[in-house]
Amino acid sequence: MKKIVLIDMDGVLAENDSVNFKKRKYDIGYFKNKKPLNGAVEAFKKLAKKYECHIVSTPVWGNPNCWKEKREWIEIYLGEDAHKKLTLTHNKHLFIGDIIIDDTTNYGVDKFKGRHIHFGQERFPDWNTVLKDLI
Repeated sequence: MKKIVLIDMDGVLAENDSVNFKKRKYDIGYFKNKKPLNGAVEAFKKLAKKYECHIVSTPVWGNPNCWKEKREWIEIYLGEDAHKKLTLTHNKHLFIGDIIIDDTTNYGVDKFKGRHIHFGQERFPDWNTVLKDLI
């Protein structure tokens, strides 16, 4: 049985500039048009061969387009490897998994029962360091 890896979207798979986020989070097209982080698409595909990978992301509640655009982003960049593997929630700790890869401890990540790989921090600054640890 494969281990379950939950992966955050904004700031982990897709770029997330906090200044632009605050200004543009209600703009139509903002979430769909984000660029993937360097190495994110390749890393997801590698991890998906070894683990049961799911994207667990927090949407902007006041922007219904965000929900749709995150799903479209997944289809554009991750394709079949992520088909029907997106969950949008404000309570990530409610999900069962062995590992969560997230750039924050918000939205229940701090209560997650498994291992938290704190992406973008000293130990895991990029996808290369994550892959070295998990593959």
